[in-house]
Amino acid sequence: MSMISLGDLAQSFLLRRSMGAVKSSIATLSQEVTTGRAADTARHLRGTLGPLAALDRSLSQLSAYARTTTDMQVRASATQTALGTLATQADALSTDLLAVSAGQTGTLTALGNRAEQGFLSAVAALNTSIGGSALFSGMAVDQPPLIAGEALLSRIVAVTNGASTARDAANALEVWFEDPAGFATEAWRGAAAGGGVPIAAGETARLDVTALDPELRETLKGLALGALINRSDQTSPDARAAFAGFAGEGLLAARSGLATLQGRVARVEGQIAEAQSRNSSESSALQIARTSMVAVDDYDAATRLSDAETRLETLYAVTARLSSLSLTEYLR
Repeated sequence: MSMISLGDLAQSFLLRRSMGAVKSSIATLSQEVTTGRAADTARHLRGTLGPLAALDRSLSQLSAYARTTTDMQVRASATQTALGTLATQADALSTDLLAVSAGQTGTLTALGNRAEQGFLSAVAALNTSIGGSALFSGMAVDQPPLIAGEALLSRIVAVTNGASTARDAANALEVWFEDPAGFATEAWRGAAAGGGVPIAAGETARLDVTALDPELRETLKGLALGALINRSDQTSPDARAAFAGFAGEGLLAARSGLATLQGRVARVEGQIAEAQSRNSSESSALQIARTSMVAVDDYDAATRLSDAETRLETLYAVTARLSSLSLTEYLR
């Protein structure tokens, strides 16, 4: 019977290679025991990676929907807040403007100041931006939808000054707000409303309120008429009272339009919330399915780890034993 012996160098090489393989196995098994997931997914699934790839694609899409819906939720909430600011201005002023008379000079002045401040606040609300993206500019999100409040009010004064009566001034302002060459050209800086944004599989949501919408123009016009109490070149008590009456009637009429816009945005908010809930549930289910697909048997992994550690200890013992051999020990 022939015997094959290994030299010291070859034997040392084999021991180092065996030790390296066992250490690598221990590292892999330790990871699996700690995470509960297979370290080598392809080997664990025997090369059948199609279902896992499909799950990952779905989860990636749901993650994109989550970012989109969060952004839209913030924008919708800010839009609702801005509309609420305009509604508050209209509610607070309309009744008082309709109740004032020509003989109440001080009250007229105070109401004119309130209307002017309300107008400036309304323009500022419509020019609101979230994260550098304008809310009421349509697709032109990189710029505010309206020129600055003071500049817009100065333009309104210029349009109405020179009219023969307060009624003529109000009519001139009406025409200017409706004329494509008026408000839409001289005050508006936005663009057409954007299209729907995907928020779930097969579902889109659209926030399409812009500062050019008739409902918002009506509110601005009513506030502007109130500002003319003090800003117009017609300073007679009757003219000032007439401006107050026109403003009160305009704001009262505009309130229903604002309520319609608020309801429209509220429906979008509800749609977004429902989509977020569905997407979250679907994402949780897919995460569970993915975890189950790549999971390892905890007991089996722990057993194999223990066996690998035992093999490593044995290799260390053998190495130490071989290292202590000498000719004297061999001859004994």
